[in-house]
Amino acid sequence: MDTAPSAEEQFDEKASQQLEAVYLTPDVIEQRERVLALLAPRAGERAIDIGCGPGLTTEGLARAVGTTGAVLGIDIAPPMLAIASRRCAGLPQVRIERGDVNVLAAEDACFDVALASQVYEYVDDIDGALKELARVICPGGRVVLVDTDWESAVWASSDDVRMRRVLETWNEHIPHPQLPRTLKRRMEAAGFVNVKVVIVPLLNLDYDPATYSVGMMTLIGNFASGRNGLTADDIAAWRADAKRMGERGGYFFSLNRYVFTAERR
Repeated sequence: MDTAPSAEEQFDEKASQQLEAVYLTPDVIEQRERVLALLAPRAGERAIDIGCGPGLTTEGLARAVGTTGAVLGIDIAPPMLAIASRRCAGLPQVRIERGDVNVLAAEDACFDVALASQVYEYVDDIDGALKELARVICPGGRVVLVDTDWESAVWASSDDVRMRRVLETWNEHIPHPQLPRTLKRRMEAAGFVNVKVVIVPLLNLDYDPATYSVGMMTLIGNFASGRNGLTADDIAAWRADAKRMGERGGYFFSLNRYVFTAERR
């Protein structure tokens, strides 16, 4: 298996725009609202949005903490930062900066809450990054980490072998594709307590471009094409098959998001 490309390498301008479109689908909007509710940011709090991406969670945090609070959104990919900056331009309580989760440019215990969605699975040194997160959270502060295990995916296909090959290849886009299985103990070792896990499922029963799964087919296909013997024709056939299944009423996709809530010791 090749080394997983970095998040910065994966999210160029085109991929960043594609991901923003996926994050604006109704099913992901609902997921984002549930995640923010679990964090429960309050007026006046100081928040950090780690791996802020296109700034949608940053915007949600900013509206919750209000103008008496403050939100720092960081990301490693410049195209994501540009999108986030535009989205949050009218929110004076928000700062958007390029940042590295391994070395956060912040003082000790300076944030009340932290949110990181689909971030730590991209990080080589997860334990070091979690200790760095703990450093910047004040005692009693709250964190929510969202990660995915793609082996939880159930995706109907008329060619199950090809479907498995696509998903197994997609797993190679991150260094830790099964992170949720070990994240609770890693968080506890880093200094977090009361670690709890909630499953937030994504379920699509129709082939609809305005859903997470159909939107993700472009990103997954672009990554998988040319890897592990999968050709562009294989990817085109996979996508055409999914569309046919939708036309016949047989489209089915389900994926679990694992939401970890915790407090800083």
